[in-house]
Formats: sequence, C-alpha cells, structure tokens
Amino acid sequence: MFKDKSKRYMTRTIDETVHAEIQMILWNLIDEQRNAEKELDYLQVFELKVTDGRQRIVHRQEVPERKREWVYTLQYTNPIDQTIWCMDSEEYQMMLLPNEY
Repeated sequence: MFKDKSKRYMTRTIDETVHAEIQMILWNLIDEQRNAEKELDYLQVFELKVTDGRQRIVHRQEVPERKREWVYTLQYTNPIDQTIWCMDSEEYQMMLLPNEY
C-alpha cells in the first residue's frame, strides 16, 4: 500500500481547508513508514490537535495495529483540530475528511 506517489489526490475540502504544509507532513509520515518497510493498511488515520500552539499529530492504522505521535512547530500556517484520512485504492491515493467517505 501507498507505493505509487505519483497518483496522490485530495478532496476539494482538504484543498480549501488544510494548508499545504500540513498536507505535506501527512504524506511524508506515510512515506517514512514505507521507506522503513513497515506494512501499511489501506486506511491511514491522522488526528490533528492544537497543543500549546503546536501541531500534534496522532497517526494510526488498524492492520497491523500501529499508533505513533508527533508534535510539529508549523512555519507557514496555524495548527488545526481535524481528523484526516489517507486511503489507498491501489490505483490512487486520496486525502479526505471522514465525512467525505
């Protein structure tokens, strides 16, 4: 899963409400796990929270079960409270909000 980075898309809502800096961080977190040869589920869940003016990201998946957490100081935008999904259909990858599924 998440092998072909050339077919990555996002919904209009993501494009309009989630800054590109945050989008890139999320894709990079997926790429880091691919590069470390971790098995990735088709659904990657990112729970974003504002913590002390910084962006806290909880990245999890169900199969195999994995949960990691990061805190970033953003340079170009403000942190947000939002849950974002990245899904891999094997034909393409999509970043979307859960209510858009």
